[in-house]
Amino acid sequence: MQTLWYLLKLFLSLGLGALVAHLAGKQRFHKGTGKALDGILYSLLFLMGVNTARIPDIKSQIMQIGLDAIVATVLVTIGCIVTAVLLGLLLNRKVSPSQRVVQRITWDRLKTPVVMISIVIAGIAMALVTPWFDWFESSMITIILYLLLFLVGMQMVQHEVDLIPLLKSPLMFLLPLSTVLGTYLGALVFPLVSTYTLRDSLALVSGFGWYSLSGVLISSLGDPQLGAVSFLSNLFRESLAFILIPVVSALSHASFSAISIAGATSMDVTLPLLKKSLGDSVVPLAIAHGVIMTLLAPFLIPLWFV
Repeated sequence: MQTLWYLLKLFLSLGLGALVAHLAGKQRFHKGTGKALDGILYSLLFLMGVNTARIPDIKSQIMQIGLDAIVATVLVTIGCIVTAVLLGLLLNRKVSPSQRVVQRITWDRLKTPVVMISIVIAGIAMALVTPWFDWFESSMITIILYLLLFLVGMQMVQHEVDLIPLLKSPLMFLLPLSTVLGTYLGALVFPLVSTYTLRDSLALVSGFGWYSLSGVLISSLGDPQLGAVSFLSNLFRESLAFILIPVVSALSHASFSAISIAGATSMDVTLPLLKKSLGDSVVPLAIAHGVIMTLLAPFLIPLWFV
């Protein structure tokens, strides 16, 4: 019951943000929302690092946490590619040769993940070597998380994300379903190569690439070590997507895989790369896919803690 109440508060924060943006006017606080969202995100990541530093014997576990995150990322990515390819074969959807575009991996595309990891590492280091954060309580993360979701709700309205015209196509639901199944397919294998339980594995991958939510949410639910693995795994998923999207986009039956491996980021961070790799026609599907995955993440993560 406590988890369900927590889940309700998460969606209330998201919905309240959307309502405020709608009542205030879509463009009234557009720039301010983006800057505030960045500030809240950086604060959350830093405090998550501080919280991670409180894990007993964290110094000896930090390398294992990173390795576990990499393994989880690879398994989830493989799972998404497999299910998306099967969906493409089922629907007989291919990418035409004219749509295939080779994209180079540049520093600009990888800079954000590096910055995010650096912020978390800074939080861990500061908490380990200084007494400055002895006042910190993990419950503070939950409060900031509500504010983050409030701003995300505002931003979705400001970006005029309209799913109604997209609801006519079953593909708008089949591809997100394929992504969920592929992600959980990878999660089923993860306990076989790690010390984590199946429940832990399913929870840590349920961010679908939304690393700022998954790590903080799991940490606030009482497992900062799993939260750290989830944060890194979902962050690595975004980074790996930048590398693989141009590659899988060139394969005839793997076009859905390019969107699927991007997860929740297909509506924003990886959208320009998807557009360049697959053409303009992929944009509505990529946005719808990203929005649905974004809405599913705060719902599915707490369910594994019931």
